[in-house]
Amino acid sequence: MRIESERLVSLNPATLEPVGSVALTDPADLPGRVRQARSAFPAWREAGLDARIRIIRRAEELLCAQAEEIARLITLEMGRPFAEAFTTEVEASIDLLYYYWKHAHKFLRDRRVPLHSVFFKTRKSFIHFQALGVVANITPWNWPLLIPLGVIVPALLAGNAVLFKPSEYTPLVGEKIREVFIRAGVPEDILINVHGGAEAGRAASASGVEKVFFTGSTAVGQAVMAQAAALLTKVVLELGGNDPAVVLDDADVEIASSGILWGGFNNCGQNCNAVERVFVHRRIYDRFVSRLVEKSGCLRIGDGMDSGTDIGPLATGAQRDKINRIVRAARNSGMDILAGGNTLPDKKGNFFTPTLITCEGNGDVIPDEEVFGPILYLKPVRDDDEAVRLANASQFGLAASVWTSNLRRGERIARQLESGTVMINDAVVSFGMTEAGWTGIKKSGVGWMHGEKGLDEMVNMQYINADPLFHTQKMWWFPYSEKMVAAIRAGLVFLFSRNILKQAAAVPAVLKHFTGYLVLNRPKRDKL
Repeated sequence: MRIESERLVSLNPATLEPVGSVALTDPADLPGRVRQARSAFPAWREAGLDARIRIIRRAEELLCAQAEEIARLITLEMGRPFAEAFTTEVEASIDLLYYYWKHAHKFLRDRRVPLHSVFFKTRKSFIHFQALGVVANITPWNWPLLIPLGVIVPALLAGNAVLFKPSEYTPLVGEKIREVFIRAGVPEDILINVHGGAEAGRAASASGVEKVFFTGSTAVGQAVMAQAAALLTKVVLELGGNDPAVVLDDADVEIASSGILWGGFNNCGQNCNAVERVFVHRRIYDRFVSRLVEKSGCLRIGDGMDSGTDIGPLATGAQRDKINRIVRAARNSGMDILAGGNTLPDKKGNFFTPTLITCEGNGDVIPDEEVFGPILYLKPVRDDDEAVRLANASQFGLAASVWTSNLRRGERIARQLESGTVMINDAVVSFGMTEAGWTGIKKSGVGWMHGEKGLDEMVNMQYINADPLFHTQKMWWFPYSEKMVAAIRAGLVFLFSRNILKQAAAVPAVLKHFTGYLVLNRPKRDKL
């Protein structure tokens, strides 16, 4: 990425050549753009859910028709192999649109709240959903299509307007997203794009929106939350991870090594839920590591547009430099580099070889940081308890995986892991399962994306309680009296006593005091 004449130029990380450019947004303009969106919001909200569903269905059709073109754009802007962009990101994005319009009525209709108390059995009680207004969506470069759509689609369906800031490294994908929705029928002022770097992101967060959705690093997420706190702006933060894989002694070594290889190195490891720390039972450790080294040596590194490429470049030069620093630190601490660990100077782009680092000694401590690149740390463990203890020894809690031939054992381990998501015998792809709510614990996030809970983040939940007995004086209203206290006293015994004899003895008092309230006739009451 570079800036030229007030334009943001997107660079291909495999060749470092320009892909295209977009106009930079002046951060000072953002409050005005939010006012513009807020003016358009009422008409969009009042257009009705069926009208919005038709537009999202049309957007799905347009995305389907342009699937390969968009996959190529993803590859050109951020480097991931075309086959990967097409099969994992674009397909999952189309499915996300389908899932949300298909379930929009179910998710957004009023939800009945049954009331258990006999005092309120006649009441109508429900949750009603109201659109928030204008929301800001600030997204990273590593999944430039799927991550933004995880906010934009449910936000639009719920009736909101969206201020969308794509990453400065993938602005062309961001523009393609807006183009698809505008062509589908979303009004121009309901989906507004903002282009720029960190300053534009800060301005978007502080622009007066009703809620900020941010996906990115934990450090930046903390800054977004601090800024939002000063304005009492609601936030959803999807942040970093240092995601563990636990390989049990009954795991299929062939399957586990292939799955973890993919879980650690797909998208060149640039996934917040990528496998980074691998804890393997000692009984199978040597076999597992041997197969992992052998398989990593077969991975083909190159331009993502070449059909034979398995691993593309890192998306930015800064990311390549970070991975270099991590590998140097591991070497300096005495850890062994079993595979990779270097850049490719014969290639022009931001390439780095898939790297395996062993931490076999008791003194070898895996750094508690998000790698976000093609590095796997490998450490043997004595038993399940040690694996769980080491996996949980992190400030992060985003995703984890367990590898075993015994699903019951795997589920037992999964329940002990401190992680928002755990997959058994697979990794990463749960983010592409739209109905699977996505969240992080510890320093990995606040709030939800995807699924019904993801749509709940797009609305204000309003509780409504209606009493059809509009002609009935409530017994707890003024004036207070000994008669009212006696009624409640009898009711408490009848409803909550664990002594059947006491409950039976309370029946006459309950009938005496509550009959006037339970029947539809107006009860006699004292005047104030």
